[in-house]
Amino acid sequence: MAGTTPNARRSAGAELRNAYRMVSDVLAGAVRETLAAPGPDPARFAVRRLTAVDRDVPPDATPPGWSLAFLVLADWYDAARAALVDHDDRAERALAWIGQNLGPRYAARARYTIAPLVDPADARETSHYVDALGVDFLASMVWTVAAVVAEFPAEDAAEVWPRTRADAAR
Repeated sequence: MAGTTPNARRSAGAELRNAYRMVSDVLAGAVRETLAAPGPDPARFAVRRLTAVDRDVPPDATPPGWSLAFLVLADWYDAARAALVDHDDRAERALAWIGQNLGPRYAARARYTIAPLVDPADARETSHYVDALGVDFLASMVWTVAAVVAEFPAEDAAEVWPRTRADAAR
């Protein structure tokens, strides 16, 4: 950021924090809706809403909506993995919840994006499935967070606790 003033850098940082918070709010809403009435559509709708801005981005540019949604969900995965370190079955339980509540087809899709919940070293592996899963790549991450919240509930049942923990770590 050479050549920018400290005020401009603070302003850009504030804008990024606000955008992160807005994306986090939308995704947390999708998690809550998925828990209240299990199905794939709340996550898909949230992803479409957040990535709508990406339509105007040149094909060779980084899509800001998708990237920020991925960053938020990756933060939540990290928070969940750290909180559930003593639960070796966290991925299996999440996939089972998705299979029972959304259907086996959605559990199969989530299987491609669940690896970072187990080991951050496997996170890069999931990038191979971005194009294959399309809109369901990010949606499957939302389904997984919903499953984690359902399988490992917080004292406050309405809390999307991976978000709360990720926010505290920021």
